[in-house]
Amino acid sequence: MTPTVIITGASRGIGKVIALELAQRGYNLMLVARSEAALLAVRDECQQIGAKAAACLLDVTKDDAGPTLRDAALDAFGPPWGLVNNAGMAESAPLAKSDDDLLQRHFELNFYAPMRLMRAVVPRMVENKGGRVINVCSTAALSGYPYVSAYAASKHALLGATRSLAREFARQGVTFNAVCPGYVRTEIFDQTIKNITDKTGLDEVQAEDKLKKLSPQYRVFEPAEIAHTVGFLLSEEAHGITGQAISIDGGEIEH
Repeated sequence: MTPTVIITGASRGIGKVIALELAQRGYNLMLVARSEAALLAVRDECQQIGAKAAACLLDVTKDDAGPTLRDAALDAFGPPWGLVNNAGMAESAPLAKSDDDLLQRHFELNFYAPMRLMRAVVPRMVENKGGRVINVCSTAALSGYPYVSAYAASKHALLGATRSLAREFARQGVTFNAVCPGYVRTEIFDQTIKNITDKTGLDEVQAEDKLKKLSPQYRVFEPAEIAHTVGFLLSEEAHGITGQAISIDGGEIEH
């Protein structure tokens, strides 16, 4: 049976590239996002590659998102083999402006939503004696950066849950890992550059230089690098890898 993978935040950026990578690898795909037109376009691209792909228009922060998505995957393809929690948000703010609303929004999307989805989907993986959960985190799950305390805290929380669940399900065939990229060339990266230029007076080239210097490789990373890593972690060959935070950052964080 062809394995099925659920991908959240699949309409753009890293999620879109993960979807196309997994389509090339022959998975059945349940693609999830809130932007209908963009989501359907990604679904169509995956189908053109030759994969079976379905789209689920869903706000993953809703209380019933887990059962809704699980049932949609079951109806379309059968029990899921993989869950890629990619949907997320990142907003910068100094401490004085990191109000409860900012904290709540970060935790709702970056932590509570993945937890709800795992709670709904993982029992089906256990029933089928195997599965893969990959949580797309960030180097901010492993370190601290100024002005993103809400974001970093939410990603630290998700990484902590990933490691705990890896232990909880270690003998039930389900692995849990986090992929922790540095700055990746996506729409969020473009917004980060804009924020830097607005707040510092640097131009775009100078702002990008500032971010590149965080990595010993002096570069910004490409979504395909994250997608290739996710593809391997979903494979049977990655069965021995669980509870890990895999940095894709050119050596910025050593752990």
